[in-house]
Amino acid sequence: MLISWLPLLCRASTGTDAPVLSMRERGELEIILEEMIEMLEDEEQQEQVLSLWLHHFTYTPSSDWPNLRASYARWCTASRQLLILD
Repeated sequence: MLISWLPLLCRASTGTDAPVLSMRERGELEIILEEMIEMLEDEEQQEQVLSLWLHHFTYTPSSDWPNLRASYARWCTASRQLLILD
């Protein structure tokens, strides 16, 4: 589900007359997305989702949402720890 929706969310505009989602709704959805990513137990699945997000987030300069930088940073830290332990 995440892989299907992230590109769409990154490319979604705020609408012409009124925002599609309020700031509160955007914040709530970001929290839900971060929780879903953390629920993925396999590090490779997290990597797939976050690399897809990073690609579409940076590819669409007009969008600053969803901002999953905190999830990306946590994944990077966890990945580094795995490399150190191996």
